[in-house]
Amino acid sequence: MTTVEKPCDKDAGLQGPAPGTKFSPTYRDHLSASLLPDEIWITILESGCTFPPEIFERVMLNLIKNPNVTSSHLFRADVYYDSGPDRPKYFDSGGLGERGWTRHLKPRYRPHAPGPEWEEKGYEVIRTIVREMIPRNPQLDRPLVQTCHFLQSMREDEQINVVLYVPHVDTIAEMPFYHPAVSQLAFIYTWRYVLQQANNLAQGSVAIAYRLFDGQDMNKKLERTALRLGETIHKHGQGQLAGYEKRVHLDQIIPQKRYQDTYTRLKAKYGRQLSEKWVEVTDPGKHVFEDIGIAAFLVELWKDMYSDLPRDDEHESKVAEEPATGSSDTVSAEERQDGEERNEKPPFPGFVDIGCGNGILVYILLAEGYRGWGFDARQRKTWTIFPPHIQACLQQQLLVPELLHPSTQETPEIYHSGVFEPGTFIISNHADELTAWTPLLAHLNQSAFIAIPCCSHDLTGSRFRAPAVTKAAKQHQIASETRLPQQEENPDATTTADDNNNNTASNEKDANTKTQPSNTQAAETGTLKKSPGQKSMPSAYATLCSYICSLSEEVGW
Repeated sequence: MTTVEKPCDKDAGLQGPAPGTKFSPTYRDHLSASLLPDEIWITILESGCTFPPEIFERVMLNLIKNPNVTSSHLFRADVYYDSGPDRPKYFDSGGLGERGWTRHLKPRYRPHAPGPEWEEKGYEVIRTIVREMIPRNPQLDRPLVQTCHFLQSMREDEQINVVLYVPHVDTIAEMPFYHPAVSQLAFIYTWRYVLQQANNLAQGSVAIAYRLFDGQDMNKKLERTALRLGETIHKHGQGQLAGYEKRVHLDQIIPQKRYQDTYTRLKAKYGRQLSEKWVEVTDPGKHVFEDIGIAAFLVELWKDMYSDLPRDDEHESKVAEEPATGSSDTVSAEERQDGEERNEKPPFPGFVDIGCGNGILVYILLAEGYRGWGFDARQRKTWTIFPPHIQACLQQQLLVPELLHPSTQETPEIYHSGVFEPGTFIISNHADELTAWTPLLAHLNQSAFIAIPCCSHDLTGSRFRAPAVTKAAKQHQIASETRLPQQEENPDATTTADDNNNNTASNEKDANTKTQPSNTQAAETGTLKKSPGQKSMPSAYATLCSYICSLSEEVGW
């Protein structure tokens, strides 16, 4: 687990966490005997916080479901059991669960009990989750199954919440690299309802403790890992307290698990061989694995769109040992529904990759059994490394739309009119000059399409970024209605004088800056230059869409 080491103040460890919103960990070689069940536990650090218990629970639940937040070696976590926050205690781990509620799971996926010592200390299990952490490279690291318990203890003037990680391993040798090499891991959150100002303590605190394997000693790596985990929890908790909301929601089209599993399979199958055979001067690490990712997305997208696709036999349940009571009918109903949906889907129409470049994407899709072809204005050296039947599907052609250059008997074969078999799925991956033509070609061929833009061009092939609105719309002051958020100018972009700065020269400089005209983006010219307030450029398709909306409103549509 990649970490950033920060020093902990050992002398401050006996004084408790200080108040404030900044992450200020203190070294703690022990916690109060009332918090941890026995002396086997070692507390690494503790930090004060100001976020309440409900935020701590949300943060920990997010980290359980998304372990990639704290480790770049992980893809995700697959949750195989969740007792839910409102279920009775006996729904969780233990003997009662094995007789009913978790009987359908294989033994390795059944929850492990937290141990009676926690109950003896007054803790109650309020939720239990069993997850399997999936590494990015399964050839280097193996998945790890882990039980995550949410424990709670209510005291007279404080609330103690503990999130306990129990890996399903018996020895330290079984622990993968991406997880701390400890027997158990605990996050202890304390919230004080009655705060005595004389103590100068934070109202809340988060501590991290380890339970080591027999004969294991503490080391610097474990300390750094605890520091990284504590910093992440503090950052996410204080961020939610300040009102942070996630603005970008990923995996809206294809579920994360499906995409990542397919990507991992394709990467293992094609990644190494394509990298070793690479003949271009560009970096194979970028082009090969980028196209593998796009291929994985298309494979999963087409499963939702079409029938008669190449099938794989990797859909067997890996966790079910025997059906749970009443679940067999549900599963068969889902299978019947999937079959009905497949029958309603149209057959796969084939694909065409316009501006296919090095041809890797075409090669992978053809090798996976999908019918299609690709073309580009010039042949690439990479085409020569593919088998002959793949090379036959890669053609050197120049697309000139039929409305600009009608096909005749004398038309050279090097030109393509842009008319394909009806319904052919059009792939426009970094097609540059063809990017703006892609939706028009799709409409012409009654096709679905995917466009991954790169450089921005107009329909003539010239470099161009569509303005947010038309000139007429801007003149009539309706531009703001169709401008995108990322196209708005930052009103705070100009420099103002600091009220606390008594330096005359500085104030004069600020005043001059304030009166100077800002070099804003000239939307009416489609300039690619960023305005001073822009952190990032709006995408080519974003500006194109807003421009089309403005144009449509102007003509009365």
